[in-house]
Amino acid sequence: MHPGLILGTTAAAALLAYALKRKKPKTELEAESVTIPTPPSYLPLQLDTSLYYIFAVFGGMNEMELIRDVAAMYGNTLNLRGFNQDFIIVLDPSSIQHILAKNQPNYEKGKGASALALSLAVTINAERRGPEFQAIFHEFLGSGIFNADGDTWKTQRQLARPHFQTSEFRDSALINRHVDLLIQAIDKHIANKPDTPLEIQSLFCRFTLDEASEFLFGETVNALQNESNEFATAFNYAQSISAWRFRVPLWRYIIPTRRYKKEIKRLDDFVYKIIDNAMARQQERTENQGTAAEDQDGNATLLDHFLSQQQEHNFDREYLRHMLLNFLLAGRDTTASLLSWTLWQLVQHPHVLDRLNQEIMEVVGPTTVPVYDDIKKLRYQKQVVNEVLRLCPPVPFNVRQSVEEDILPNGYYVPPGVPVTYSAYVTHRLPELWGEDALVFDPDRWGPERVGSIKPFMFVPFHAGPRICLGQNLAYTTAQITLTRLLQHYEIRASGGFEPEPYGDIVLFSRNGVEVMIRKKSYSED
Repeated sequence: MHPGLILGTTAAAALLAYALKRKKPKTELEAESVTIPTPPSYLPLQLDTSLYYIFAVFGGMNEMELIRDVAAMYGNTLNLRGFNQDFIIVLDPSSIQHILAKNQPNYEKGKGASALALSLAVTINAERRGPEFQAIFHEFLGSGIFNADGDTWKTQRQLARPHFQTSEFRDSALINRHVDLLIQAIDKHIANKPDTPLEIQSLFCRFTLDEASEFLFGETVNALQNESNEFATAFNYAQSISAWRFRVPLWRYIIPTRRYKKEIKRLDDFVYKIIDNAMARQQERTENQGTAAEDQDGNATLLDHFLSQQQEHNFDREYLRHMLLNFLLAGRDTTASLLSWTLWQLVQHPHVLDRLNQEIMEVVGPTTVPVYDDIKKLRYQKQVVNEVLRLCPPVPFNVRQSVEEDILPNGYYVPPGVPVTYSAYVTHRLPELWGEDALVFDPDRWGPERVGSIKPFMFVPFHAGPRICLGQNLAYTTAQITLTRLLQHYEIRASGGFEPEPYGDIVLFSRNGVEVMIRKKSYSED
């Protein structure tokens, strides 16, 4: 999408909103509170600061670092007001706790998007609410958990929670099966292109798509074996268009929909076939056993889990489709991001990599395939993963929308109906919370001597409160098993001259991928 088109439509929408907007008198609550600091602007509609921000991000500047710089100047609660619309950012743990836990019902899900995306989106209408956010994602995600609030969200979460308990993936067989295929793909690269960098970010995206689809559906997408896989292509395209809908005011009239609808149909064809097959199996079990109970072998998928409760909740095909695609979106890219940034940090810190290799050799050994109980003994590895999650949280921003006016714990006033975002990326790098070495990659800060200084809501890579990520244990398990097996098989080092270009759209990725040099270890059993 061309920046000129975005700027033109944004300015037009902002001018229209400004012309029609009525000034409201201060409420009693507002009069008793403190106004959130706003960076100074010297032109009407904050055009100078807004356009600087837009051009900076489209010019390749790290958006998260830009906000971190602004926060350093104006404080950890700020209003990035643009085109006369509020866009509030909270960074201190007490305010994050307030919006995620203590007053969570007042802050509806704003559907994860970057600060730039939301700042552009809210220029259309000062009274924009949750339904507009939901419309952006509706064709892709429907009324699934990612795109829902209230009773719909509560029901889906309660139903899904048992499937994400540790007992569901203790034996780790599914994860290891897909790591086998990942290793085959890496071996193929080494054989065909020896001594050339491997771009691991796209590889991990395909790996996690395969793993997540089998975990949820019972059938893998096979993206690792087929880079041009139709489902993967359709899924990626739907995500991209949804993100652009956030960026572009009047998106309904500007963004083409022909290919989008075509790719959504491809997703539907794949998912509905799986649902129909699963429903037929469930019906057969019901007829043969007189019950719709889940399989007792511990291998039931999330789809099986939902179908076991179909009679009670009257799920239809469309509802199941929405739930499955929502969980696939939540679980696929976040784990790929974590794995990509973990390898990047390790090759930048060889002493950490050496220590991690030593622990793996001592605890698991060079060739033993690790299972859940093995990785729980890898204490230093867990510290490494936590430090990656601190500096490179997979979801760098998360947006809520205030329902009613409110006062934050630090006394600042939040108007009704405005975007309120918190940034794990920025909060995790605040020196006043993490010390003067806040920007230093140091897994020892998670060791027993120092971990006690990490207070609640300082560390929120999986969010917190009622909406805390259901899949966080699965994410840790997948990342640790995968990392263990890769380091058993390969020597990994930095690719000379390569620097990633972080960007935070929905998930923290690198614009130019993540390159490493990789070769087999001599003792690998291949």
